Amino acid sequence: MTEVRVIIPEELDRALDSLIKAGFAGNKAELARTAIAHFLSTVPTQLAKGYDTETTFSPDGRVLQLEYAVESMNRGGTIVGVCCEEGVALAKELSKEDALMVLPNPFVQAFPIGKNIGIVYCGILQDGFFLVEEARKMAESLEEDALNVEALVKKLVLFVQPYSQRRDVRPFAAALIVGGLDAENRPRLFMLKAGLATEYKACHVGRGCDETKEILKAGYQPKLKLEDAAALAAKAAVREAKKPENVLLAVIDARTKRFREISQEEKQKIWKKT
Repeated sequence: MTEVRVIIPEELDRALDSLIKAGFAGNKAELARTAIAHFLSTVPTQLAKGYDTETTFSPDGRVLQLEYAVESMNRGGTIVGVCCEEGVALAKELSKEDALMVLPNPFVQAFPIGKNIGIVYCGILQDGFFLVEEARKMAESLEEDALNVEALVKKLVLFVQPYSQRRDVRPFAAALIVGGLDAENRPRLFMLKAGLATEYKACHVGRGCDETKEILKAGYQPKLKLEDAAALAAKAAVREAKKPENVLLAVIDARTKRFREISQEEKQKIWKKT
């Protein structure tokens, strides 16, 4: 058995002697083993490694904290974005876990940012809502003429990225799909995930990725009408109980240059096209 020697203060040594005299243990070694066993019983069975608890590179070059964050995004409710010449459609799968939930939920929806930008998110909902509120602050800081989807996404990337570097915080475990009009009033669609923004014609994040991807690949066409893009987004977002009430749907119309949430009556009509 390996022998361990340590130097302890005189006060602590006298306290150990007192415990031995009181009958808590036969000697100091036995007392130390008892104390260590008690300590180990209070910590998780799987002791974390240094690169597990901090956003640093593991020995094989991976940043595990980022990978954990991405896993949370992929396990969230499905979100979908579809971009076409007439605008952008955003969809989000609604949870069916609680039949008593009040809808619309102010914390789970398609969020307008300014007049012509919209966001849906998945993953850890608290993280997503926090990022939406930051996006709103960024939009307010920009002049109305300067507010466009590309400028907003760049600001969001610069805000999120430091959270993958600092030791005192963790990466955001929420993916955002951001759709809107750019400085030239062209419809654009971006996905912000793990501090990286990527532009898409159609994109998705969340559970059931393979099925959702196949639906988007089969149904997407560059010349889609905005209503057809919304129908495609709704079809791709809802995987199980395929009903219009199980999806949030919003569009950014390039003609009106406005974000608009789709009403339940409109969803009934759009749903017939899915």
